[in-house]
Amino acid sequence: MSFSDDLKPLLNSVRSIPGSLGIRPHSVAIVVGVWSGSHTGEGSEDQTTTPITEADGQPPKVRWLKQDERALADLPEGTCEIGPITPSFGGGGLDISQFNSAASLSRGDTLHIVITGPQHPSGAVYRVIQVNADKALHYSIRAVPVSAA
Repeated sequence: MSFSDDLKPLLNSVRSIPGSLGIRPHSVAIVVGVWSGSHTGEGSEDQTTTPITEADGQPPKVRWLKQDERALADLPEGTCEIGPITPSFGGGGLDISQFNSAASLSRGDTLHIVITGPQHPSGAVYRVIQVNADKALHYSIRAVPVSAA
């Protein structure tokens, strides 16, 4: 085991503290939709929802980008960043392959993020535009609202 592998359980626990204090009010989930037809939207959809959580089921940090951050990257209003998220380890974390393996999706399948909380009380669907997995101790996900995609 490397030093970073030894730190992941600790970081997972530390990152859950703001959620347990009520500071992380937005829940985040990965939703994979598998359509029975040969194209997206054809036939019936079977959805699999996987929550993105830190220790004790606490939600991750969700931050909406400011206007100047969006302008520099030409991103639409409502773009958000989710993370830091602890990479997978023996007792938890997020397996980033859920985002990086587009090959695992068949033609017509979909992958979205659903964010529910004060900003979106009924839940809002987001599309993943970037996954930053270049750090050993955390991931972050950048997503845009589907209506702006």
